[in-house]
Amino acid sequence: MDATITLKDLLLILLYIAGIGALVYLALTLKNVFQLIKSINGKLKEHEVVIDDTLRKIPSLTDDATIIASNASKLTTDATELVEVVKPEVEKVAITVGNASATVDDVVRTVDETSNKLSQTVNTVSDSLNYTAKTISLNTDNIFDYFYILREVLLAMGEFIKRKA
Repeated sequence: MDATITLKDLLLILLYIAGIGALVYLALTLKNVFQLIKSINGKLKEHEVVIDDTLRKIPSLTDDATIIASNASKLTTDATELVEVVKPEVEKVAITVGNASATVDDVVRTVDETSNKLSQTVNTVSDSLNYTAKTISLNTDNIFDYFYILREVLLAMGEFIKRKA
């Protein structure tokens, strides 16, 4: 029993197998879609009261949103007007603060210069006192030296007079 399969027959067999596979895939997909729809219907029935309540509240919520938007617009307009009224005063305050800052800078600079001059004066007085103290110390040493020399001279003269007498 020899049977010959033509290319046409082979292609038809492959086409039938592909069609059967597509139908099986379509059937599985439809099954999943039906399960999904069934699940959605269950959730809708389960939450039907909440959904109905929400749908009844939507008009009042949109009215409230409109009122809130209107109030926000009024607040924005009021804030803009307030900014326009206050702006010149704020500019004056900024200028005054700038002037005060410049005055403080001048005072700080003057204090700094005075501090430097005072520091230089203290250093000069300190150096002068130090020099004076050294000079007094040296002069005191010299005075003591003169007394010792004078004492030695007097002792020597006393001995000289004793020898001559």
